Amino acid sequence: MVYIARYGEIGTKGKNRNFFEKKLVENIRLQLIKNKKTFEKIKRVRGRILVYSDDNLDILKYVFGMVSFSKAVETDLDIEGIKKIALKLYKGKIFRVTASRLEKKFLSSKEINQTIGGFIVKKKKAKVDLENPQQEIFIEIFNDKAYIFDQKIKCLGGLPVGVSGRVGIILENEDSMISAYLMMKRGCNVIFIKKNNIDLKDLEKVYPYRIEIFDKIPEDIEVIVSSVLKDYKDKIVFNPIYGYNEEKIKEIKKLLHEPHP
Repeated sequence: MVYIARYGEIGTKGKNRNFFEKKLVENIRLQLIKNKKTFEKIKRVRGRILVYSDDNLDILKYVFGMVSFSKAVETDLDIEGIKKIALKLYKGKIFRVTASRLEKKFLSSKEINQTIGGFIVKKKKAKVDLENPQQEIFIEIFNDKAYIFDQKIKCLGGLPVGVSGRVGIILENEDSMISAYLMMKRGCNVIFIKKNNIDLKDLEKVYPYRIEIFDKIPEDIEVIVSSVLKDYKDKIVFNPIYGYNEEKIKEIKKLLHEPHP
């Protein structure tokens, strides 16, 4: 089985795109190892990252830098083989087929949609609804292969942790975790400076590295994240929650409190 990881913002980074992609691959690998997931290999291809594993890799949805992932079947560019796999994915619902080609080869997207959709209709007497399907079967053509799946699972988006600077989070209250989350999403490595006792276990599933807690601010930390505006000598003080609406903060808290997959 192969998992297709998709990224968004990384693709706009021009000359730095290679660096961002490598960091995302590294973070995916660290998350899998950290969560004791077995995998055969992780491969970068045009516009996608492929993770080959027979394990349940739902943990991928907590990797910053990814916008979505899908558990797919990889097969050769053979229409008969694609038909068989798509038929196995069909769940007896009103459906549609959605094909896309990252590489302009093989049949056109329209031809794939019509051929695979027509085959399922004939075999299962299925009904098609292009506007409001109960099931959508996706076929992506890239890497000289076809990838067939029926789910796209939303991820955190943002940038891979580690592509930006290193910041210190002052542990003041639960909002400190929200602040840490927002800085991670912008690609920052984070360390924590203990002011109050805050349980950080909910951050472990979104942070690929070991969480570090210090009693005082290390000298090499130039940016401090705090909800309390006070003088930290020559440090830059930043409050990422400022201006965030309460609804968005509740969404992040709910995500962090989700059971670890």
